[in-house]
Amino acid sequence: MGRIHGAFITVPLYTLVILLLGAYMAAAVLAVHVVVVPLVFKYSKIFQRSLIFGNFVQWPLRIDHEDPSSSGIDGARNLRVEFQSKIDHCAIKLGVWHILPQTVHDRLSEAFERTDKEELHRMLDDELVNSKTPIVLYCHGNSNSRGAAHRIKMYKFLKKMEFHIIAFDYRGYGDSTNVYPSELGVVEDALMVYEWLLNTLSRGRVPPPVYVWGHSLGTGITSHLLGNLDVLSRRLLGRPPLPLPQALVLEAPFNNLADEVKHHPAARVSLVNWLPYFDLTFVAPFRVAPQHTFRSDEYLSRVKTLPVLILHARDDTIVPFEVGVQLYDDVLKSRSSGGAPVVMHAFDESQSLGHKYICDADNLEEVFRWVAGSGWMRKAEDRVLWRSLEEVYVQQWMIIG
Repeated sequence: MGRIHGAFITVPLYTLVILLLGAYMAAAVLAVHVVVVPLVFKYSKIFQRSLIFGNFVQWPLRIDHEDPSSSGIDGARNLRVEFQSKIDHCAIKLGVWHILPQTVHDRLSEAFERTDKEELHRMLDDELVNSKTPIVLYCHGNSNSRGAAHRIKMYKFLKKMEFHIIAFDYRGYGDSTNVYPSELGVVEDALMVYEWLLNTLSRGRVPPPVYVWGHSLGTGITSHLLGNLDVLSRRLLGRPPLPLPQALVLEAPFNNLADEVKHHPAARVSLVNWLPYFDLTFVAPFRVAPQHTFRSDEYLSRVKTLPVLILHARDDTIVPFEVGVQLYDDVLKSRSSGGAPVVMHAFDESQSLGHKYICDADNLEEVFRWVAGSGWMRKAEDRVLWRSLEEVYVQQWMIIG
C-alpha cells in the first residue's frame, strides 16, 4: 500500500513539474516571439543588414574564384575592378568574371589550354572590345557569391545565347573586399563595374549593346543604379551621366523592400504578421530608414526611356509574384503618357521554377529570341497595348507600352 500510495503521490508532482516547466518555456518562447524579435528587427541595424544581404552565407564553403572552370563555367577569366569608395571611404577590390559567348569560346578553346595568362587576357580583352554580340552585366541577389550553382546555370544559358557575361561580387561577397555591404555601397559597386565595362567597350569601333540584368536583391540594386544614374555619375564618378544600357532585365523583382518584407512567406510561417505592431516593427523600418529601402518602383519611374523586361515565376516563394506584378504596374503607370516599353513574362507554376531557377524554364530561349529580334523595342504605335491589368493577367505574355 505504501508503494502504491507513494506512486500515487509521485505521479502528480512529476507531472506538475513538467507542466510548469512546459508553461515556462512556452511563455519564454512567446515573449521572444512577440517582444524580443520585433524589437531586434526594428532597432538592430546589424540584424537588418544580415537579413537583407545574407553575405555570411557561402556554399560551397570554398570557391576558387581565380579559376571559374572549377565552379563549372568554362571559357571565362577572373578580373579585378579597383577603386576608392566614396561611400565607405576605403579601397575596394571587386572580383569579376568575364564569360565568353559559346561560339567565341569554341574558337578560342585551344588558347585556354596553351596560352599563358597574360596573353590570354589580352586576347579576351580584344574579344570584349570588338564584340559583335551583346553584353550582359549580371548583378546577383543576396547570399553566396557569383559562383553559386543557380547563377552558374544562368551564365550557361546566356553563354549559349551568345552573350558576353560580366558577373561580379559586391563588397562583402566572394573574393571582393570584405566590408559590410549597404544599399549605397553595393550600388556604388555596380556603378563602378558598369563604368569599367563602358570604358572598355568604348575602345572598339562600334560598341555592342549592353543589357543590365538583376536577380532578386540585384533587381533593387540595378533599379537604384539606373534610376539615379545621372546623379550617381556626378557624385561618385565626378563626370557627366553615363548612358543608359540597351535595356534592364529584372528576374524575380520586388517593388520595394518594405513590401517584400510585408509579403514574404516567412512572415506567415513565423506567425508574426498577426501582431498588431507587425507593420511598425517589421515593415516601417524599411520605409523610413535611409540605409536600406531599395525603392525600385520609385527609381524606375524616373527613367522613362529605359526598356524593362520582368521575368517572374508564379510559384516564387521568396519574392512573391504579387510584388513583381506591383512593380510592373507602378512602372507602367509612370509611362502612361509615353516612354520605353515595359514587358512582364510570367512563368507557370507547372514548371516549378521557384525563385532561383528561371534559367531552367522551357521557353526562356524563346523569350530571349523574341527580345533579340527587337520585339519589345518597336515604336509605341506598333506595340500591343493592354488597357486593363485583368486583361493582361490571362495572357502568358504581358506586353505593355
